[in-house]
Amino acid sequence: MLGVPAPLVLEPQRPYRFTVDDLYCMAANGIIKDDDRVELIEGELVMMPPIDPGHAEGTDNSQHRIDRQIEPQFRVRCQHPVHLSSISHPQPDIAVVKQQSYKDRHPGPDDILLIIEVANSTLAYDLGRKKLMYATAAIPEYWVIDLNDRLLHVFTRPKRGDYTEHRIFAHDESVQSTTLKSIKVRVADLLP
Repeated sequence: MLGVPAPLVLEPQRPYRFTVDDLYCMAANGIIKDDDRVELIEGELVMMPPIDPGHAEGTDNSQHRIDRQIEPQFRVRCQHPVHLSSISHPQPDIAVVKQQSYKDRHPGPDDILLIIEVANSTLAYDLGRKKLMYATAAIPEYWVIDLNDRLLHVFTRPKRGDYTEHRIFAHDESVQSTTLKSIKVRVADLLP
């Protein structure tokens, strides 16, 4: 008598998690092209949306305003990678970092004082997953410029994977950085 075969039990599928080394290997082998807009977020390759004119203008305005007020021991990087961990390598719109050479590496959490993301179509993502990623990396201050509602979200005091303080500033208000005391800007000056 033939036995009844045991039911086939499959393990649930899990997504493959990439590392920063995988990302650079894919780029070196032409899988990811120089002009591909991708970020490595918690092991996932995430396609970034095209930069529309409003986003570009908000990023340029932010870079200009912050750069004019920054102290000499810091510098502003615009849309360049930061290395948060072996599985997170985002490209924030603005990162204020310690002034030093980054020719052999990208700035890491100990180098970064402020990250700014400019958001229209990515607002929920920037206020959600990216916020938690930056808090987990203990980035002391994170700003999200909301182009649609003309607001600025300011997150500070990272603790256990989230920020403990969240303030919202209207377009006609000014914000003082808690991490970089020399930076005080009107929200309207950051907006397109």
